[in-house]
Amino acid sequence: MQLGRITAVTITTPDLDKVIDIYSKYLGYRFISSTRVSAEQAKIWDAENIENSKMIFMSPESSNDFFFRFIEQDVDEDYVPFGTYGWNAAELIVKDVDRSAEKLIGSPFEVIGEPADLSFTDQIRAMQIMGPSREVIYLTQFKSKLDEFDSPSPRCDIDQTFIVILAGENLDDMQTFLNERLYIKKAEPMQSRIRAISKVFDLPEDTKYKSAALAIEDQSLIELDEMPSKAGPRAVRPGYLPSGISIVSFIAYDSSLIDKTYDSNIPSFEKARASTIKGSSGELIEIINV
Repeated sequence: MQLGRITAVTITTPDLDKVIDIYSKYLGYRFISSTRVSAEQAKIWDAENIENSKMIFMSPESSNDFFFRFIEQDVDEDYVPFGTYGWNAAELIVKDVDRSAEKLIGSPFEVIGEPADLSFTDQIRAMQIMGPSREVIYLTQFKSKLDEFDSPSPRCDIDQTFIVILAGENLDDMQTFLNERLYIKKAEPMQSRIRAISKVFDLPEDTKYKSAALAIEDQSLIELDEMPSKAGPRAVRPGYLPSGISIVSFIAYDSSLIDKTYDSNIPSFEKARASTIKGSSGELIEIINV
């Protein structure tokens, strides 16, 4: 299977109207459409209790190939971002991170990381925010093109997700699963400071974690982070999706979909068939066959 770019990030939320309001007002995203979770989707996602729940799609103001999909569901009160295995964050490419930060002043988004240049290069500048359903979003600016990063160019102030961050117990196990099931090439492990994880587990700020950046097609990446020993699987109520970022959807450029399929219903890909698998860290990976 040739896995391509990230086309959707699914977030559970109890208040869809609030999401539409704040994502449009502060991130410049457009409301695209609404529909409901089908019986097929609910069953394959192992989330039968959200069958017929309302879901909406929002897209950057100048593109129609990436979507946030918000599904109506209460947030688990015990969910702590960066505290469990699974999808931890979505990273969006932006034109000017400092200008984006100014627009977020007074918004419902909580700034959990102020704009700062990355430790290994001053040509990448990023900040981190948390939304009202405890979803974590990075806003990342490339000041110049770097040979070692095949990053997309932002088409509007705040554009698509080009990196998703996955946390797990063991980096080697995560790499092996993605390589064997989805044919994603392994990457050389590195040591990274991840302050958000250190803060949750009350560890020194300069603690380093094993991580790897896996390149896939279409200028997209999956970052893998190995969690501290005190971390564990994300608690999920039976019949519901995980809180925070629940599902990440990827394009696949061949017909070898895994297991059972269903109608995608993602805008621009309504006629495509989709399949969802559970990864080694309990993450839900949706594959859209185009």
